Amino acid sequence: MRIIAGRFRGKKLASFRADIRPTTDRARETLFNIVRDRVPGSVWLDLFTGSGAVGIEAISRGARYVIFNDRNRESTTLVRKNLARCRVEEGVEIHQKDSFTLLRNLRPPTVDFIFLDPPYKFKRHAKLLERLSAMPWMRPESTIVLEVFKKTPRPETTSRVTWTRTVRVGDNKLLFYSLP
Repeated sequence: MRIIAGRFRGKKLASFRADIRPTTDRARETLFNIVRDRVPGSVWLDLFTGSGAVGIEAISRGARYVIFNDRNRESTTLVRKNLARCRVEEGVEIHQKDSFTLLRNLRPPTVDFIFLDPPYKFKRHAKLLERLSAMPWMRPESTIVLEVFKKTPRPETTSRVTWTRTVRVGDNKLLFYSLP
């Protein structure tokens, strides 16, 4: 795994044991090609962070702040290691909580991008999207990106969050949502 572009371009990141599925370089490249113009100065929430590759890619491309979260201790340790490899000390928060617990207590001013890459067995996509749409730090310009297995049906949404686009990348797809 490596950082694709920006100030950390080419930097290799430490990775997990085999049973954890990171967002591929190709999926990250696709994501950032889509949101490229909005990344500089943005705030990101990487809710199921894994290795931290998506959030670190955002920082590399000019994001000003990234909140990393994963309930797995190995993941948060790996994020710290990868941030240290890139010499990132400021503009980050790292949490080790269940996603719903974090959302109950998180109080950033605003968030521009929320990246969600939950485990394949995660079955609460619609509930999570609904919870995110009600957060006071969400705004109409905020974008939620949900990475799921290609055969996972698109979660049903309510009027509080709107599906805007699907992009298939290998065995996964990126689902884009916004607030109406």
